[in-house]
Amino acid sequence: MKSEFTKITVKIAAIGLVGVMANVGLVACSRNPGSSNADTATEINIVDISNDEIDRAAVAGGWQTAEDQTITDAQKAIFDKAMEKLVGVKYEPVAYLASQVVSGTNHCFLAKATVVRPGATPRYTLVYIYEDLKKDCKILNIEDVALPGARDGKAPLGGFTFAENPAITPDIAAIMDKASASKLGANYEPVANIGSQVINGTNHVILCKVTAVSPNSTCKYALVQVMETIDGKCTISEVTDIVLSANK
Repeated sequence: MKSEFTKITVKIAAIGLVGVMANVGLVACSRNPGSSNADTATEINIVDISNDEIDRAAVAGGWQTAEDQTITDAQKAIFDKAMEKLVGVKYEPVAYLASQVVSGTNHCFLAKATVVRPGATPRYTLVYIYEDLKKDCKILNIEDVALPGARDGKAPLGGFTFAENPAITPDIAAIMDKASASKLGANYEPVANIGSQVINGTNHVILCKVTAVSPNSTCKYALVQVMETIDGKCTISEVTDIVLSANK
């Protein structure tokens, strides 16, 4: 699909885990269990699971979107435990997106990442963490969320900037409600304010949980671009699915 967005493919795998893959675009709903180049940190792909853990990490089911993306104390503890040895970049968990049952659990967080230095601008990342049966936690992968126009890790084009505050304020919620009112086939639930562009109005980039309106509803996450005109009209101009994958 052609899009102004870079399609986000988030991949997780343990080294040596052969032939095991879950690539789920639409995933079932479930309850919660329990920048510029100068600011880009070194890519982190930490996979140091033992062979025994790899044997136990076979995928036993697809990704389950969290019913409530608010981070619980238990989920915050998992995030902090996995990230405690990282230096140079401050990661702040913003939302708990999904889980996957393996022999243990894979967790997917949305996080705000800021290089630890004066004047650094934030970016947003999808952080995947493996929690084993002993409650040890390891980073599997960290992937940047791309704003429109970003290509090959470069800064986004056209004046798009990441939001300093990812919170869904009443104003952002109202903009999303207006824009999605005509989209009768799905409900758009805003999860995080990712970025914006000021140009004869404002283009907003909002991470949403999208639920199909049907008896057997399915859920997915997507980056939704909303154009808000100067006179207050709001329309969805682009939707880019976030694909969750257990294949690195």
